[in-house]
Order: sequence, then structure tokens, then C-alpha cells
Amino acid sequence: MNKKFVKENKKIVREFLGAILTGIITGKMNRSLRKKIENDPAIQQHKVNIQKIEKRMEDKVKAKMKADKEFAQRMKKAGYAKA
Repeated sequence: MNKKFVKENKKIVREFLGAILTGIITGKMNRSLRKKIENDPAIQQHKVNIQKIEKRMEDKVKAKMKADKEFAQRMKKAGYAKA
């Protein structure tokens, strides 16, 4: 198979998946497609896992901000004001 063809197909697939994920995240997706995705138990489990990871990351950042004042200043300067 031609390498150029494979490379172009990978780009198309990435763009397609990116568009789907953007639609899911922003909520601007076809209603019937959104319902099918929301009713998929595997996707629901992944959503729950992502939310748990996000919570742990935020907790670790908050703890680091309390322990390290310099880190807290850099984070606030970068726009993260949750502390």
C-alpha cells in the first residue's frame, strides 16, 4: 500500500475522531447520536473514570499549592486560581 495513502487516511481519521470528541465535549452534536453515545455502558464507564482522574489531579494540585507557595504563585499567574 502506498505510504502517502496511509498517511492521508490517518489524518482523516484523526480529524474525524477530533470532530466527534469536540462535539461530545461541547454538547453540539446530533441529538440521536448523543443519546446513543450516552446510553453506551462502556463510554459511561470511561466518563466516570475520567472524572475520577480529574478529581485526583485537582486534589494533588491543591495540596501542592498549599505546601509550596512558589508553585501556588506560578499556578495563579498561569490562570489556575482554585485554591
